[in-house]
Amino acid sequence: MRKIKQAKRFVKLTLSLVILTPLFYILSYHYIGIQDISISHSYKQFLLQHTKAQRLIIESGSNSGFAFDTYALEKEFKIQTINLADAASYPLKQKLLRLERYIKKDDIVILPLEWKYYSRENIANIFVNNLLGKLNFYYTFDTYKDELNQIQNTPFINYIQNIEKKSRYIRKQDRYLPNHLLRFDQNDRGSLKTDAKFNYKDKRTCDEYIFISQLKNGFKISSLFKENMKLIKRIQKKSKAVIFLWPTVAGDNCYRSIDKNKLDNFIVKIKDYLSQNNIKILGDPYLNKFTTKDILNTYYHINPSATKIRTQQMINILKNSQFSDIFTSNDKYSYIKNLKETKNHILSLLKPYNKKEIQAHKSSKLVFKDFQKPEKEFIWSKNKMSEISFKSYPQNIKGTLNLNINTLGKQNIKATINDTYIGEKTTNGKNKTLIFDFNPNILNKDKINTIKFEYSNPHRPNNKDKRILAMALKSLSIN
Repeated sequence: MRKIKQAKRFVKLTLSLVILTPLFYILSYHYIGIQDISISHSYKQFLLQHTKAQRLIIESGSNSGFAFDTYALEKEFKIQTINLADAASYPLKQKLLRLERYIKKDDIVILPLEWKYYSRENIANIFVNNLLGKLNFYYTFDTYKDELNQIQNTPFINYIQNIEKKSRYIRKQDRYLPNHLLRFDQNDRGSLKTDAKFNYKDKRTCDEYIFISQLKNGFKISSLFKENMKLIKRIQKKSKAVIFLWPTVAGDNCYRSIDKNKLDNFIVKIKDYLSQNNIKILGDPYLNKFTTKDILNTYYHINPSATKIRTQQMINILKNSQFSDIFTSNDKYSYIKNLKETKNHILSLLKPYNKKEIQAHKSSKLVFKDFQKPEKEFIWSKNKMSEISFKSYPQNIKGTLNLNINTLGKQNIKATINDTYIGEKTTNGKNKTLIFDFNPNILNKDKINTIKFEYSNPHRPNNKDKRILAMALKSLSIN
């Protein structure tokens, strides 16, 4: 009898584990997946989350990242512009769901999709296996069924590794902010660059490379793309406009080794399908083809000189389209105002700097402008002027700025806080302490404060080092 009871307990325990273990796995995966990260490790995601006012948003695979000079578009149209393009192996659905989550009513969305998006049926494992980790900003689903499918198809080892990755991204998010702000100040809007060279070991022709989905599934619009159209139309309703463009390719033999009638018919199918859904696709795909000398590292990536041409093509296409009003009616004043609003918002995300805290040169509470890349023990100034911004709670501050610095030769250093002159000091050498006294009332409570430095003798340290240096900041404190 006792053995029978033990057997029953064992069966119950086993059944409980069989039921509860998958349930715990699903719930823990979901909980980790939905945790929001305010300051993403991804600069493109950060821009999407935190730029203010109207935006022009470009989304596709890396093709668009190399095809367009995003900041040139921004200057031309006087609209803050973000190039989200990352990898064409990532599913269009997740890109659209992310857009839908962060889109605003005045935003304009441009989709210069690679050819594969129109005919692809499956999602690459590289995306599925990293969605909880380095691609966590894509963790958005239309249905619980989609999420369960994602969980089911993620190997357990990836689940464990991605928990650690996402935890690290959450812990370190404050450290990403200064670099993101610096990139924004340097007019980085998400265009891509690479030193990689074309892989001549890949024997595929241009057409075999760019039409990989069509050669596998036929020159037809896939059911997956048609399903995504529901999302595109939802985004269209939430935004000012959704516009399609044709992809950019490079190679003398592109569009030559396949049946041209087949391709022409496919182009017509795409145009007709988008038109049926009240979506416009602009331009001519054959005019977006560049020569072999314009190839960067793949048939879909063009070099900087071709990027300049393609960007101007895009400007002309948009200005001469039925959307011309939304691209030509913006004024410089509103654009500058919107940029300032975005920058102030980004700065507001800084953790406050409290008095007497000694901040090292890599502090996440400081934002450096016109400084070189930080080194192990200090960060060098760049050229004649540099700035450090911080957010403070200036209660009971006496008004003393303490700097621990090195200099390159003799330097007269003039300092201002929030454009108020606080003095100048002359020094020369290593491990020098400079003290500037100031009226604490010049600090902005709970807002951003900026210290500016001007240098009397910035210069190159030697003939090999082309940098223009003056002051190497090791740390600072405000009392």
